[in-house]
Amino acid sequence: MKIITNLQGRLRNTSLPYSSGLLPVFETVANSIHAIEDAGLDASRGYIKINIVRNHYVQLDLETDPMKQDPEPKGEIQGFEITDNGVGFNKDNMTAFVTLDSEYKAERGGRGVGRLLWLKVFRQARISSTFEEPEGKFKCREFIFDPDKGVDKEMLGSVDSDSCATCVKLEGFIDKYRKASRKTIEAIANSLFEHCLWYFVREGGAPHITVIDDETTIELEKIYKTRMMTDEKTETIEIKSIRFDLIHMKLSASSNLKNHSISLCAANRLVKEENITGKIPGLFGTLHGDNGAFTYRCYVSSPLFDEKVRPERTNFDIDEDPMDLFEDDLSQKEIRDSIIQKAADFLSNYLDENKQEARERVENFVATKAPRYRPIISHIPEEQLFVDPNISDKDLDLKLHGHLSDIESQLLNEGHDVMLPKTGEDSADYKARIQGYLNKIVDIKKSDLANYISHPELFIMRLSGAHILDSFTPV
Repeated sequence: MKIITNLQGRLRNTSLPYSSGLLPVFETVANSIHAIEDAGLDASRGYIKINIVRNHYVQLDLETDPMKQDPEPKGEIQGFEITDNGVGFNKDNMTAFVTLDSEYKAERGGRGVGRLLWLKVFRQARISSTFEEPEGKFKCREFIFDPDKGVDKEMLGSVDSDSCATCVKLEGFIDKYRKASRKTIEAIANSLFEHCLWYFVREGGAPHITVIDDETTIELEKIYKTRMMTDEKTETIEIKSIRFDLIHMKLSASSNLKNHSISLCAANRLVKEENITGKIPGLFGTLHGDNGAFTYRCYVSSPLFDEKVRPERTNFDIDEDPMDLFEDDLSQKEIRDSIIQKAADFLSNYLDENKQEARERVENFVATKAPRYRPIISHIPEEQLFVDPNISDKDLDLKLHGHLSDIESQLLNEGHDVMLPKTGEDSADYKARIQGYLNKIVDIKKSDLANYISHPELFIMRLSGAHILDSFTPV
């Protein structure tokens, strides 16, 4: 007996965060790239156009309305039109389209649910596609895809044409997704570029991809040329015998990308981005190389990511914590730690300047504003003192106070066992361990004294509190 699929039920069970409202558009562009490849076109002959469709209204005249500081002359986004010159909705592609969870593009990492995302975010999709039949004739297929009727109003007929072209119109941007999505052409084009970056850095490059918003046009190739800097590096690593391909990239600081990050990809598409600013000693702010200031980005792909990516392409079905995994299984933490270490190796020559600025920031703060921390600085691991030089005095004070508290806790813990010799410990080592413990205590006392000298009100409060306690008689 045939299994019957309920489209509306399938949509209810398809999860997509409101912040990912542009993902169906980006996935359509990725499908267009595949369609261009299937048509036998090299990247230079392929094109994809993304037209932003807005609900236009009359623009206010700022001269007659001086209180209007931020006009929205282009109106709210209602949908998108994605056009390409790929192979089109021929018989095989149409059969795959009407088959939910199709395996048709499994070798490319396709999950067969991309069109479900259309109806998750938009009220309907309208498709018009001209394609070539095996005998060389061209036909046009048109239909509407909506949650109530599925594929509806399909029309198929011959057409006088000598080239393929497909237009997907995503109509009726659902409010909750629209409000949470990027709205300007610049933000949309940059996000699309991030999603499809792999196609630009691969051998052969990407097709001509253009985003259009009324009379404003942005070509993704120009974004690529503006952002990219030279000497990107690729490498392959293995973690528990699983291959991971890394592309270390330096993006121009003018691209307005502030955070250093790793981008995890599946099927050559961005799935998850993680900010690693501050997770490598000295990695904060923009870095400086021979060609100017840059922001670091590492793109990571792996057969494991292709296998474990969730159908909605918003995360991976990989456990975060390695504690409960089998010995050969990988956790996201293990993967992240290995990639960050490789990032640290790649960036090692660019971090020295930041580290020096961090040292000077801490030293200046301790010397001029917080002398109480001077005695304990030597007990704090150096890599934990590589703070962002732009850190506020308050946050730096809290950070150093946290280290002071940790040292005090360590002393308390060590104090219970310090007098007991360890098994096999000789006299010299025992004396050295005792002396090291006593030195820490002396430094902590120096820190307390420095704090009282620089803040005499604390000393008075402590004496007052001691006097009150001394005069208190329990009942």
